[in-house]
Amino acid sequence: MPISHVSLPTGPKNFAIMREFYLATLQPLGFKIYKQIDGHFIGMQTKHAGPDFWLHCGGQDYDPVDPDLTVEENLKTRGRTHLAFDVGSRREVDEFHAAALKAGGVCNGAPGERNYAKGYYAAFVLDPLGNNIEAVHFNPLWLKALKVAPSIMVLALGVALGYFGVGYFA
Repeated sequence: MPISHVSLPTGPKNFAIMREFYLATLQPLGFKIYKQIDGHFIGMQTKHAGPDFWLHCGGQDYDPVDPDLTVEENLKTRGRTHLAFDVGSRREVDEFHAAALKAGGVCNGAPGERNYAKGYYAAFVLDPLGNNIEAVHFNPLWLKALKVAPSIMVLALGVALGYFGVGYFA
């Protein structure tokens, strides 16, 4: 069963900076504002999906990431939520990473192929509160086959019904 949506807590004092960071960072991936109440929550979505990414002002106010510390030092004092966005191309991974850095994110892994699986191309950034955000393009042959399998099954069923149905009703 797929996940419907994710909502990250920002704490009241960090809501505005997190909102601006994610609007800038997710823009290259096609995210737009779905709904928001200033200072309370914002929901974002892409053109072809429902509102699946949200920020809300609940939770504890944490200190923002300290650019003078290493990634490891920042992660010791902050949460380690890891969230990955599945994107359509390596170019989108690169654009996500560039936009995140421009918006104040901290590099936690430059764009590139990872050793997790052949063809797993990803980039990682820490958001202003230290959450580890990833954009990944992973589209191996077996996954492509799974994505088109339902279409092939419907086509095969249509052909079979057409073939056998015509003979049955003739």
